[in-house]
Amino acid sequence: MAAAAEYIHRNSPVHRLNPLTKIFWALLILAVGLLFNDYRYLLSLLASVVIVAAAAGILKNLLPLAVGLSVFALILLLIQALFYNQGQVLFYLNPVNNVLAVTDLGLLSGVAMAARMMALVLSFLVFLATTRTQDIVLTLVEKLKVPYDYAFMFMTALRFIPTFFGEVRQISEAQQARGHAVEGWNPVKKIKAYVPVAVPLVLLSLNKADQLAMAMETRGYSGGQRTYLREPIMRGVDYSLTAILTLILAFSVAARLTGHGIM
Repeated sequence: MAAAAEYIHRNSPVHRLNPLTKIFWALLILAVGLLFNDYRYLLSLLASVVIVAAAAGILKNLLPLAVGLSVFALILLLIQALFYNQGQVLFYLNPVNNVLAVTDLGLLSGVAMAARMMALVLSFLVFLATTRTQDIVLTLVEKLKVPYDYAFMFMTALRFIPTFFGEVRQISEAQQARGHAVEGWNPVKKIKAYVPVAVPLVLLSLNKADQLAMAMETRGYSGGQRTYLREPIMRGVDYSLTAILTLILAFSVAARLTGHGIM
């Protein structure tokens, strides 16, 4: 997660796109993911995100996170399959007493939910991995008219994600060196094992927040009018892609209104 939340330098066509175009693409993935619940549509949506990640040359960087997401997606699939009672029963998790039935529609609904979750998360991470932080802030402030203070807080939170996970790893390794086991599958024991990790992590986070506040004050930070060294521009390919994405959104809404993409 830490690596995936950082900008990954590449000279790909996706990296060269205007941040506004990529924001529109991520919002389109969100809209289409919420419009449909047919597993075929959502698996196609997930495949399109994977294709964009491959075109950006960051697919290998996202694989570790995709593995972690797939575990969470499997949990969603199982929960949905167990609590969705419509359709033909395929099997029982407890065949002796014929309880915990898994139906065909429940299984397909679980696949749809898992594919939706992975598509939405991965599209957001592709955007972060292909767009510089300063370009995101500039687009939010100058193009979307988001107040600079809010944009700065948002990007600061994103910038602290890699630091946060790095500190969790360092503290965990230090605790393991002292004989505290933080690995295992028992959730109760795992929560108890992370208590010694949480205390120093909170203290380190407060210390870093205090250092950041002092650094901002020293450098004369204010949320007033700002100038930028380099501003991303909309090129012909950005306008073309925006037009194509708009058409896809329009067709998706029309398809949903006519009953397509619904199980």
